[in-house]
Amino acid sequence: MEGHPKKKWKTLRKIGSPQGESEGTVPANEEEIVRTELSPSIVEGLAEAEKPESVVVPVPVPTPVSASASKPETTSDDEPVRVLVAHPVGSTARLMRETLESFTSAEVDTTSNFLRAFELALQKRYEMFFFGMSIGDLDGPLLYELISKAYACGTGVRKLAPAVVFVREKDDPKLPEELERDVRVKDVVSKPIRIERLLKAVESIVEVKDPTAG
Repeated sequence: MEGHPKKKWKTLRKIGSPQGESEGTVPANEEEIVRTELSPSIVEGLAEAEKPESVVVPVPVPTPVSASASKPETTSDDEPVRVLVAHPVGSTARLMRETLESFTSAEVDTTSNFLRAFELALQKRYEMFFFGMSIGDLDGPLLYELISKAYACGTGVRKLAPAVVFVREKDDPKLPEELERDVRVKDVVSKPIRIERLLKAVESIVEVKDPTAG
């Protein structure tokens, strides 16, 4: 009878002892015990696998810039000479376009809207402008000034606006003095327009045919 309580005490002590592991808990050193039973090569492989994976950051390789890519954009010799005519009177704009296209090889764009003229001046490369002194709600000299500032602040090859010829109606004001002294202002043509005077204004940028030739 004395052995029975002793056996029971050992069982209770085992269950209630803080040193005993609860059911389902893996002993802390179980992994080390298992690994000691494996071959050295496998243990070494497991150790390598547990090492933190190093992150390889690729070093960007600079792309070589070709010599042609660094050169500024230029106009091809085969590109035609372009002229922009902005005038509120359709018949006047048509006369200038037909005159220039008949006696020169220039390509001529016409518009009666100053906003459209401003857009075209920034979209295409023109060699000369023909602006009316008044174009709708805006005067021609102011339009030319706005285009000149846009060219100067732009990123294109050309920094200066091309030459310009102003066309005056009978009641239009005179050209401002600062523009009269500007070398880019080639002429101020008053109506009625003479063909010879128009061709004289563009002879420095495009070859002109003799209007008197048959």
